Amino acid sequence: MNVSEDSTVLSSWKDIAKYLGKGVRTVQRWERHLGLPVRRPIGAAQKSAVMLYRGDVDAWLATRFSARAPEKDGAQRNQSSRSARSTLREGIRTARELRTANQALTEQISASIRLLAERCDLLATQGLQQPALAEFGSPAEWVTPPRTVVPELLPTGLPTSNSVASERIA
Repeated sequence: MNVSEDSTVLSSWKDIAKYLGKGVRTVQRWERHLGLPVRRPIGAAQKSAVMLYRGDVDAWLATRFSARAPEKDGAQRNQSSRSARSTLREGIRTARELRTANQALTEQISASIRLLAERCDLLATQGLQQPALAEFGSPAEWVTPPRTVVPELLPTGLPTSNSVASERIA
């Protein structure tokens, strides 16, 4: 069925779809989800005959779908896209600076770790050498003897360890 230009009534899904430049299933989906004002006979089932006035569909399109923005909004869109691009460029520049600073800090940390490892190795090798041990005496002397408390060095009024032990016995 061809849709004549003179007809103000679209009487099938094919006619409606052809008028809108869409597929039949798309137009049926628009009826279900977007409220395309299709008319059906009173008391008819969902799969009955349909009809749609061209004026109704034109009015529905005007309220449901907006036209493209005029050139004024296009200029504002260009301005906003320019500012978005400049913001993006600034973010990229900042990210590059941060990456460079991070690389420099990583190199400094690596150099510090290498230097620390070298110093630890040097201390370890110096500690194993015999002449260095002679300064500190023999290993037997490294064990500290138990401390004895000299009563004369304690402040007055504090009991000595010997007096505490003797008090416990008594």
